[in-house]
Amino acid sequence: MVGEEITALEALGIAIRSEIDAQEVYKDLASMCKEETMRDKFLNMYNEERKHQTLLQKMYKDMFPEADLALPDSRLPKEVSDSKARRKRTIKDILQVAIDEEKKSREFYLDCAETVTDLSGKRMFRFLADMEFSHQALLNAELELFEKYPAYFEGQKPWEVESRLRTNKIKRREK
Repeated sequence: MVGEEITALEALGIAIRSEIDAQEVYKDLASMCKEETMRDKFLNMYNEERKHQTLLQKMYKDMFPEADLALPDSRLPKEVSDSKARRKRTIKDILQVAIDEEKKSREFYLDCAETVTDLSGKRMFRFLADMEFSHQALLNAELELFEKYPAYFEGQKPWEVESRLRTNKIKRREK
């Protein structure tokens, strides 16, 4: 929850850091996927998070023209805050972390929307909250796909595995 203990300056810094963290996660997820469609989905999310970062940085500059941009440390869990650590985890693990982080970001933006006093700030934070919710829904769908068809993320067509098995079985019977 955003409360009286956090300033608008700090809230924007946290939001910008969150967008930067998300970009890094999506870029790594894209590089881990051998299947082009999946890779493109994660790169698209990476680009959306970059746009969010730009939007938030503009608001930061508009609201606090005299203040240097000060970002807090990453709020990602330790096991995925570092790119090398992320690459040691499974796609499924990273997807779950990304879902959790999108949910936290959405809640944070909704809290910011309630706290900020100017109408444009409220609308921007609500917009960002809705975008994070759509990312969460997309990631949930991708996680479900991954659980059903893990070979798809490795660049194989899930139905081809079954076809090869069936073909091999037929060939064995013919011998």
